[in-house]
Amino acid sequence: MKWLCLPVLLLLLVSFGTYAEEEGGDEYIATQLTYDYLFLVEALIRHERYTEAAEELDGLLARVADNRYETALVHQTYGYVAIGLNDYPAAITHFMQAINSSALPDQVAHSLRYTTAQLQLQEDNAKAALQLLQLWFELEQQPPPRARVLLAQVYRSLARWKPAIKAMKRAIKESDEVEESWYQLLVGLYLETEQLQPAAELLQKMVGMFPDNAGYWRQLAGVLMQQRREKAATAVMALAAEKRLLKAGELRRLANLYLHQNMPLDAAELVETHIMSGLLKANVRNLSLLADAWVLAREPEKALPIFSRLSNIDLSGRSDLKWGSLLIELELWETAATRLQRGIERKKKPSARDWLLLGTSYARSERRQQAIDAFTKARDASGKKQERHQAEQWLEYLAAE
Repeated sequence: MKWLCLPVLLLLLVSFGTYAEEEGGDEYIATQLTYDYLFLVEALIRHERYTEAAEELDGLLARVADNRYETALVHQTYGYVAIGLNDYPAAITHFMQAINSSALPDQVAHSLRYTTAQLQLQEDNAKAALQLLQLWFELEQQPPPRARVLLAQVYRSLARWKPAIKAMKRAIKESDEVEESWYQLLVGLYLETEQLQPAAELLQKMVGMFPDNAGYWRQLAGVLMQQRREKAATAVMALAAEKRLLKAGELRRLANLYLHQNMPLDAAELVETHIMSGLLKANVRNLSLLADAWVLAREPEKALPIFSRLSNIDLSGRSDLKWGSLLIELELWETAATRLQRGIERKKKPSARDWLLLGTSYARSERRQQAIDAFTKARDASGKKQERHQAEQWLEYLAAE
């Protein structure tokens, strides 16, 4: 907040002469000695020599103790020095002493209230900031939009959401040059109060104004999902993906949204494209997602080479078992048996379903004894009545041959 030091020279110059002329008296005139000291301090401030400036003001404060106006000027100046030293509590103390002295010209005191309100908010003293701002607004004929933003920030700190939203909406409406952070603040207020529809509408506007900000696309998709507008959220994420704004995890989330909406071809093409681009790694997680998408898209010829790649890197057996299951659907019994056997060997605890699939592939490829062994293990491993019944039926069939 060191930018607050910049008005010091102007405030001092105004204090030394202009107000005296306007008021027609000597109430706001400083002595030449005070005038010289303050200009010295102002020069030190401009060169960021704040410690030296504070030392000069310490001495000056003792000299002007009998003059209310000069004392107020010194406190005012000391406040800016304290800001330069990043000592905001001290700055607040000095500014409040200057304001409460009632010795400063009205316009100077008015300006200091606004500055002090900013500092109070910075120091998490939102109640004190609000008191100062409320008085400032009462006396300000044409409050600029930026002041309403500050007011909204104060209300937000006090969890007074309704007046905060009202202040932000008015600031945006009255401003010719709305800052991006203002939209961010208003969206945050909407989300804080679970006003999803206005949040979605504002975020739609923001992605149009700031299309390269990935965060807004994510927020919009998230809000739409909260509204249970899954198709709209998917469309938003798809546009973000086209703009290459999504990270790996978000691309996977989009692919799963496609699958959830029975759009497996879109999921497969998305994952394949980004594995080829390098944005998604060709690891077990992503290749499994791709293989599953091709299977659901009824494109087994595209899924088979993916399962082949997975078999080389997935030692859990899960990919081999999925591969074998697909081969059974294609009635490639011998190859299916090979894949399923490997999957069962790799898997720590094969399920009854795994043994049933293996038994089926053996039976169809006329490997009777191996089929019996597999169905026996399926029957013994199963805790489900249906699976156990299926295994027993196969065993009865094979025993009757």
